[in-house]
Amino acid sequence: MTELDILIIGAGAAGEYAASYSAGNGKKVGLVEKDRVGGSCVFTACIPTKALVHAARTYKKMKHADFHGLPVPEKSADYRQVKAFKDRIIGGIGDGRDQGMTRRGVTVFKGTARFVSSHEVVVNDERIKADDIIIATGSGPMVPPVPGLREAGYITNIGALEMDHVPERLAVIGGGPVGVEFTQIFAAFGSKVRIFEMADRIVAVEDADISEALAGFLVQQGVVISAGVKVVEVQRSGPAKAITVENEKGERETAEFDEILVATGRLPAMEELNLEAAGVETHKKGIKVDSALQTNVPHVWAVGDIVGPPYFTYVGNEQGKTVALSIASGERRELNYDVLPRVTFCDPEIGSVGLTESQAREQGYKVKIGRFNYADMTRTIVSGDTEGFIKIVAEEGSGRILGGHIIGSEASTLIHEVAAAMTGRATVSAIGGLLHAYPTFSEGIRYACQAAM
Repeated sequence: MTELDILIIGAGAAGEYAASYSAGNGKKVGLVEKDRVGGSCVFTACIPTKALVHAARTYKKMKHADFHGLPVPEKSADYRQVKAFKDRIIGGIGDGRDQGMTRRGVTVFKGTARFVSSHEVVVNDERIKADDIIIATGSGPMVPPVPGLREAGYITNIGALEMDHVPERLAVIGGGPVGVEFTQIFAAFGSKVRIFEMADRIVAVEDADISEALAGFLVQQGVVISAGVKVVEVQRSGPAKAITVENEKGERETAEFDEILVATGRLPAMEELNLEAAGVETHKKGIKVDSALQTNVPHVWAVGDIVGPPYFTYVGNEQGKTVALSIASGERRELNYDVLPRVTFCDPEIGSVGLTESQAREQGYKVKIGRFNYADMTRTIVSGDTEGFIKIVAEEGSGRILGGHIIGSEASTLIHEVAAAMTGRATVSAIGGLLHAYPTFSEGIRYACQAAM
């Protein structure tokens, strides 16, 4: 039997951070991973999708190079080369992570961990005992129980990343962040894409104005959006796949596609853990934890996607670090999620933090809205990035910033100025009066805050 101070199950973002910080605190640490150290973010999610989004955005820019007085490429993109670029990026970031853990003093066990007691797991035929165990097994794609879907065949984000061609007709089931990112990737390279979304709008977690704007930009790119519909059946139709949807009125429509991408959410990866043997309690979204990420079994912790949303890599990273420090110090540490920026890497990007306008009103705030269009900024006029706007949600009277919502180029970077302002309790007057360098994208934050004063 191998005996450790800390065992981490799962070597994704949260597990890597937990292992690194635990080893750095002088603990005897083990890390279990059945696939590759780095997990889904490195190999099947964040990194590869952002690489493809960047390629798609660059290709779009190339086709409009004449705006800058430059020649437009005569050849169309070869998607096999685009995939090869994505694979090179993954290799550069992902290769050698196992060895990196070993160099930090972490023992890496390859295989699937299964609890046999609250202190012990079995990996392959090896029994491992640890004083503390951190579960970081993440999540996987959720596939809805649509009649005929499995028989007809489909892909998830994992399969989509391995495609070396662009389907002529692509159906995307799910209009959330994953769905719209892949929509724009494939649409940029020639797919005729149609999104099917059950909610009344795509990216429904976003401010309604942001959702509406993104839908408009997608339509301009040739994407068809069917919101407020439920996929009720999928059938094979020769080489094609026929999807039947039903709207709120009960009306049905059937359309054929060459491929179906399912992007309907995530499920916790905990079925192989045998958590009953450890006595760890769960719920439908994952493992139950308290505010310090501790389960009902005091020496068993859980971090990352396995504890449920928000499914963000940077949240998992910080959770892994926090638990490692809690164990090392013997003092419970808690994370503050009050100001949590998020980004959807579509084109143009979406960056959001805090309350949407409707959420603020529902919570009883008297709201003042400040908005500034990208088309009115000198920097965007020069670069040709005039699509989008910045929206600030502020409390009337106090000027406190309640939320910020951006759709446009560099939104993923700009949103952090709003988040920093919220963390520091800066008002729209403070940010509106702050001199910003000219000409920059960040000027838009200042002008949107001025509009909310």
